[in-house]
Amino acid sequence: MKKILGIAAATAAMATSAMAANMENPLFLPGANDVYSKTTLGVMYKITDYTDNQVLRGHSGSTEFPIWRPSEELGVGITDRWAVHLMAGYTYAPDINRKGFHLGRLGTTYRILDNAEGFVWDMYGDFHLGGVERMKGKLVRSAVDPTKFVFNYDNYSNGRWGANVGTKVGYRWDKLTASGFVEVLRTWGNHNNEIDISVLAATGLPRELSVNIKSTWETNAGANIFYQMSDELSGGIGFTYKHHATNGLTGIYTDLSHTSATAQGYASTIVKNFKDMRDRFDEYALTLTLAYQLSEGAQIAWYIEDTYDTGAKLSANTTNVKIESGLRFNFMF
Repeated sequence: MKKILGIAAATAAMATSAMAANMENPLFLPGANDVYSKTTLGVMYKITDYTDNQVLRGHSGSTEFPIWRPSEELGVGITDRWAVHLMAGYTYAPDINRKGFHLGRLGTTYRILDNAEGFVWDMYGDFHLGGVERMKGKLVRSAVDPTKFVFNYDNYSNGRWGANVGTKVGYRWDKLTASGFVEVLRTWGNHNNEIDISVLAATGLPRELSVNIKSTWETNAGANIFYQMSDELSGGIGFTYKHHATNGLTGIYTDLSHTSATAQGYASTIVKNFKDMRDRFDEYALTLTLAYQLSEGAQIAWYIEDTYDTGAKLSANTTNVKIESGLRFNFMF
């Protein structure tokens, strides 16, 4: 009898370990000395909406496809409770020649609680690597009203450095996992931002200005349910909310002392008019994932994400349709 009970306990422990090692599980954390890689190849389909920004640029109701979205996540377990990770994602939209990093995080996770009842509690923190790239924009005349100007800008990378702090909690049953997270991002404004103002060349201003932008607070939160259907097949559904703060110019970093008073006046007007860029937007994303375990250390997953969003009147990011799908290749070394 003792032998039977011992075998049963060992089998249950192995099953729990296998489920915890599933790299698509939202509570996945590598063990000591484990190294993992998640390579995602995604593509997005978008139809823009009718915010003032899209209308003024003559881009409202436009279709953007394909938008390529590759990303990579690398991580290593320091101990069974402590891991470090690096995440990077790149976006390229050939229809509008819009490109840049949409994801950059370097951080660590510590598992505070993982008890026998199934409760899990993680704390994590990341350096936000948005400052790796400059935020680039272009001041253009409106396509529908030439007396008005609007920013056509690439904000997949926002030009700022920053820090994320977050927490994740969850519960593991036999084959089912439920989890939720909340995190806060603080960014620090700087002059790592460049705008093309060649449309104002006649004023005596240079073709490009380096500008200071403000610091921001942003928040993310979400929940996920994940189910292990068999040793090979698993899947999950998740909901994520993201709040993106409004951008704003706080000053001109480029030295304009050699330009005329008239030119400097134009520069001051740019800062005044775009002190609040009114481009805040919020995203509500629903994601479905199916994963297949190819071997003990290899897994392939398919995902599809449908995003609904709302934004301020000058947002360049809100859409009528935003759907992303792709494959993720996970490896444990």
